[in-house]
Amino acid sequence: RQNIFGGTRYLRLLINQFEGDVRLVLAAYHAGPGAVVAKGGIPFEATERYVRSVLKNYLVYKDTQL
Repeated sequence: RQNIFGGTRYLRLLINQFEGDVRLVLAAYHAGPGAVVAKGGIPFEATERYVRSVLKNYLVYKDTQL
C-alpha cells in the first residue's frame, strides 16, 4: 500500500515538473529527472526503449475492462 501511494506521489511530482509531457515523465521515472533536465529530453537509448514500451503497453491495455 505504501509503495503504491509513494509511487503515485512521485509520478505526480514528475507530471508537475515536466508539465504533463508523458514521454518526459516516463523518461524521468526511468532515468531520473536530473538526467532528463540535463539532456533537455530523453537521455539514454535504454530510456527511449522504456518509454516506447510503456506507451505501447498503455495503448494495448487502456481499453481493457477489469
